[in-house]
Amino acid sequence: MQNFDFSLILTCSINPKNMPDLVRSDKDLRLSDYKKSFQFWVNHEQIKKIIMIENTGYDLEYFRKIASKFTNKETEIISSNSNETFDKKLGKGYGQYLCLKEIFEKSLIVKNTNFFIDITGRHIVKNFKKLLNEIIIEKPDIYLNLTDNLKFADTNIYGGTKTFFEKYVIPETQKTDDHKNNIFEKCVAKATLKALANGLVLSSIPTYAEIEGYIGTNGKKYKQNLFKKMKLSLYKKCKNYFFNHKKY
Repeated sequence: MQNFDFSLILTCSINPKNMPDLVRSDKDLRLSDYKKSFQFWVNHEQIKKIIMIENTGYDLEYFRKIASKFTNKETEIISSNSNETFDKKLGKGYGQYLCLKEIFEKSLIVKNTNFFIDITGRHIVKNFKKLLNEIIIEKPDIYLNLTDNLKFADTNIYGGTKTFFEKYVIPETQKTDDHKNNIFEKCVAKATLKALANGLVLSSIPTYAEIEGYIGTNGKKYKQNLFKKMKLSLYKKCKNYFFNHKKY
């Protein structure tokens, strides 16, 4: 696998007090999720840069100690209290927006990096190497899967250039408002369509991400959806075939 300069973004919310529509809200359970995930990512051989942000003001000494052992990696751990600065009716997605905004305003890694992969901080992506290889081969400006007639973006794992995040994702996700059903995923979808209209390049349909972890909204463990995995694979092959066999 060739070298590719990118940074992983892990957004975390260990103690999300009074956040609606969140079943897995116990801080000890969430902390355990984040510890397991961070160990996975910091040990991943393909990842050289990590930006982790936590938005509830929780003590992050554990993560800093782990990161300090990996001197061959650039790791930034940002502590924030932004979860206490907005009306919870806006939803946890608004907290995600604030995390991204703070990262792109404060991070030193951001200044010297042009591509970012944003992953829910509690999750492990077991086939990350395969997904990363797709990005390296295709070199898209945006890497994500749009569904529901292009109105919903799968943001469990998605990526893009600095331009995509700064000019499209952050301004659009500022409009996140769960109370009005304008959820974070819909905002990222809108950001993507605006970026495409201005000439940015979207990846082909991404490979199905094999996620290990728990769903925050219902507390259930992720199950591998074999049907969805097969469907995405078929769509991807069909799209690639037609794009590679143009007759005009």
